[in-house]
Amino acid sequence: MSQRTFFPKVALDMFVMQMVWSLFFLGIILTIHIGMIIVSVNTGDSMVDFLFFTHGSAKIYMLVIGIISTYGFLRHYAHHGITRKDYFTGSAIAAAGVALAIGVIAIALTGMEYVVMEMADIQGTLDRSLAGDAIQVGNNSISIEFPKAIFESSVLIQSSSWIVSLFMYSLNILTYYAAGWLIGSGFYRFGWFIGLGFILLSLLFIITGDLLWGTELGEPLSNWLPFDLISLPLYGSFLGTIIIIGIMLWLIRLATRNATIKM
Repeated sequence: MSQRTFFPKVALDMFVMQMVWSLFFLGIILTIHIGMIIVSVNTGDSMVDFLFFTHGSAKIYMLVIGIISTYGFLRHYAHHGITRKDYFTGSAIAAAGVALAIGVIAIALTGMEYVVMEMADIQGTLDRSLAGDAIQVGNNSISIEFPKAIFESSVLIQSSSWIVSLFMYSLNILTYYAAGWLIGSGFYRFGWFIGLGFILLSLLFIITGDLLWGTELGEPLSNWLPFDLISLPLYGSFLGTIIIIGIMLWLIRLATRNATIKM
């Protein structure tokens, strides 16, 4: 008799839980963004739109909830009789769903943002030319870098490629979720000492993923490597990112497959 699988329930439960967190996160970011728009309107300065504004913070957010995934959910499901395999499969599906949902919400809010700005005749406040540059705050400079390919295939500049922009955004933040999940799995299975190695491994995957999307390496990495930029066609960036995510998922499965469930 075949064993019943529970990964669809795990996927749904984790998706719903993480989307509740994500809606709070997006609400906070949206509030900050609206405040910055009000300031930019009054000062005459320009800033990037919501899609690009969320990208950096969304990556950090996904990294954090990826780390939480192992400690927060593996023990919970194991204590309820869910196998490690079902937990892994359900978690992976939920992660992909959350990344896609955040991308859809960000793009939808960006579209609404442009409509409102145009109706109010203040659309010039949003300037796509700021992509990859630094946002100046007083005498300080806060560097915000985004994958160049996302800007070049913007949903709002090239309306025919909105779905491409969506998958670029979602794949990029999913990479960070997988990296966080890998870190959490390493610490959960092997403890803090070997877990530090998982942090370095995850950073390597993150840096490689950013390079695939055309992000230029900064110092000191640019001094250590013989290159600081990789130029790939769009399909190459997509394929490379999927491979990186697949490798991280494979390592996560290896780490959690026989992990001792902690009380």
